[in-house]
Amino acid sequence: MPAAPRSSFVPSCEIVKTAIFQGNPVKKSHKDKSGHPVLAVMDIGAHLARLQIAQMTEDGGLETLENVAQPLPLGPDLYGQSPQISAANTRLVGETVNDFNRLLRDYRVTTCKAVVTGALREAANLEMFQDRVRQLSGVTLEVLEETEEIRLLFRAIRAELGERYGFSRCNAVVCVIGPDVSQVLFLRHGHIHSAETVRLGTLRLRAELGGPVSPQRLRELTDPFVGAVINGLARMTAGEKPELFIAVGSAVRALVELGSTAPRQPVISISRQGFAQRFRAVAGKPLTTLAARTRLGDAVAESLEPCANMLDHFFDITAADRLVVPMISTRDALLRDLLREATGGADDFIPEILSAARHLGGKYQFDQRHADTVAKLALTLFDALPEVHGLGDRDRLLLELAALLHDIGFFVSSRQHHKHSWYLLSNSEIPGIAPGEQQILAAVARYHRRATPRLAHPEFAALAPASRVRVSKLAALLRVADALDRSHRNKVNALRVELKDDKVELHADDADDLTLERFGLRKKADLFRELFGLRITLAE
Repeated sequence: MPAAPRSSFVPSCEIVKTAIFQGNPVKKSHKDKSGHPVLAVMDIGAHLARLQIAQMTEDGGLETLENVAQPLPLGPDLYGQSPQISAANTRLVGETVNDFNRLLRDYRVTTCKAVVTGALREAANLEMFQDRVRQLSGVTLEVLEETEEIRLLFRAIRAELGERYGFSRCNAVVCVIGPDVSQVLFLRHGHIHSAETVRLGTLRLRAELGGPVSPQRLRELTDPFVGAVINGLARMTAGEKPELFIAVGSAVRALVELGSTAPRQPVISISRQGFAQRFRAVAGKPLTTLAARTRLGDAVAESLEPCANMLDHFFDITAADRLVVPMISTRDALLRDLLREATGGADDFIPEILSAARHLGGKYQFDQRHADTVAKLALTLFDALPEVHGLGDRDRLLLELAALLHDIGFFVSSRQHHKHSWYLLSNSEIPGIAPGEQQILAAVARYHRRATPRLAHPEFAALAPASRVRVSKLAALLRVADALDRSHRNKVNALRVELKDDKVELHADDADDLTLERFGLRKKADLFRELFGLRITLAE
């Protein structure tokens, strides 16, 4: 589906248009009379609960109808060694969400996505918190995983920038700066090279220091730490300095709009000198002064200087002469995704997932030719045998990723490299792959050789029963595909698959000597036979 026209999408605005309410929600006199679907997103964070309601327009875009926010005091609960949301704050969130729910009914919202973000994802009692909020409000809060947030924001940024600023031609760093965590993406020619989430937020550091800290002392304590973290991230670019610097986040948007009286633009670009002026404007200023001067809520006002500090360090690891800020929020990105789903649009992020996976393989010096060959063969088997495995599109993607990355454990050691592959994949971030999927992916790679999945293996036993079934089926296909390139010489270019009664017959037309491949298949077809009750042979 084509991206919505920029002129038809009204992004959220925390500076002026957000309505802060206590108790009963503010209700606007405007009500929908057009008949177009009305969509909404709730975002529950450590410092603010936000609700954005938007309506589909005639040209396929979105128009924001309502934007409300409620301050939340969850930070002290969540920053520390044992993050846990108190019963009192759980009730407060439940009441707030219940107020939001009344507003949804008032606007006759047809689809709503309610999520928790930021530090709430780390709460030890997250499941109990979600259950209690559901009891109090009738609303089920989903966890917006960090990798999913990256997917949503990347798609929204790409839609906003298009070809501007050389987005699709040059290398870029994208910073998503939040109060609790930040996410960093490195792009090559408009595609994701790598991504990392760091526990570095504009408010987290201040809270973890404990007690009031003067602005000067805060800078002295945090500046070296921020610099060390960002310099560590710079290693992900292998010494390259990206030419384009992009940042998003509520504090980023507020910072670049400081002192501006012009109407908000979809994208704001400021020079490094202009950024330095804004940094000086917020450095060392008391919270009360900033909040009064900018008409910001306390959480965003308090975030301005730490945000500027982080951006200043990020500038140093780029070759950029300006900061580009798409004026979008996570809620905007979620609404765009709801619009895509409502109109039947395809998810165009899968190429980015595969791009990030290939770059991860390169990081661990994988044999790319072998990886691509095994991936091609695994997908051929998957597509030819749907009635045998009964798996879906998402499983197909996980199989492709596991095939590409099954041998990265060689980077650690050739001995038991399949177990090293499992460890590396369990601890590597791939944008768009949720934590549960990541564990499935890692387990499939782990079982590409040697032992088949068993409950005696802790990493397999830790999976949910349905996930164990998926892992076993995908591993069975991967083992066969890997056997068909046992020589690592890409001998099987064209594979035909025939299902005949109780066996699967593979045909490698025009292939030369396949002695090693047949030997490998005899050894590694065990799981396939065990699961599916089918013999699998490579025809002479």
